[in-house]
Amino acid sequence: MGIRYKKGRTANVWPWIAASLVGWGALVCAPAVAAEQSPGKSRGLVSIDFCADQYLLGLANKEEIQAVSFEASGPQSYYGGRAEGVATVKGSMEEILLMQPRFVLRTWRGGPRAKEIMARAGIPSFQAPYAIGIEDNIKSFTVVGERLGKADVAQVFVAENLARLVELRSLERSNLKAVYMTPSGFTAGRGTFVDDIIKLAGFDTIAEDAGINFWMSLPLEKLVMSPPDFVVATFFGDPDVHVSHWSGGRHSIYKQLMGDLPTIHVPSRYLSCGGAFAVDAAEYIRSEARALGLLSSEGVAGD
Repeated sequence: MGIRYKKGRTANVWPWIAASLVGWGALVCAPAVAAEQSPGKSRGLVSIDFCADQYLLGLANKEEIQAVSFEASGPQSYYGGRAEGVATVKGSMEEILLMQPRFVLRTWRGGPRAKEIMARAGIPSFQAPYAIGIEDNIKSFTVVGERLGKADVAQVFVAENLARLVELRSLERSNLKAVYMTPSGFTAGRGTFVDDIIKLAGFDTIAEDAGINFWMSLPLEKLVMSPPDFVVATFFGDPDVHVSHWSGGRHSIYKQLMGDLPTIHVPSRYLSCGGAFAVDAAEYIRSEARALGLLSSEGVAGD
């Protein structure tokens, strides 16, 4: 096999191929070589996606963290302030292999073979369990904490949140009904953690009357016929949330509802990661409702 030049000479390319293979092999072995050549570099804990960031930033000390995902310091990150100054990763397996971290935490990013790829490179990893329901989301910190060697920190977090959860459920409820609104025009119906959070705050939602289940576009015609008492909104102030010209959130009725009704803007960091911070969100809604006169100062439900 050869390459024919213009003058008809044939050059042997086997040396070129061999050199390329050597270079490729060096690249594959780069993580091990880099680790050996940088003995002073700390091999720490790494999280590679947004929800994994919350576990790592919430449970580990900053000096133990080698990197978090590039989304960790955004407005939707509950522990965004703790991510300042921490190195970030995109979450590709190539990047992780080159870093050679001590442990990798993830929830969804990395691909179906992520665990296998990291295991073959000698990198321990853990995929946090998917949880349904407020209690399970809170308790998931216990499972992750055990894997990170932070069981004691996790136990404190879980115990505190479960105690606040019990307190919220003991408060008197209101008969006022809320509607959840987002810039995209979608709302949360029965079977969603947002609907559960609004009810945890002590209010009803329009979901049952309007026949809204799970996540769907807000049925504006039903809201006109049977308007809610107030609005719970999220993501409207986040700079990275894009609303297209076709979004239901641009509809005049949608804007009118938010203009005419009392509106509680819940910080998006409270509604991140499947309800892990549901207690904070419910307490915030209840506090803002009291400030708007929807609840009395004693916490007794309004009419």
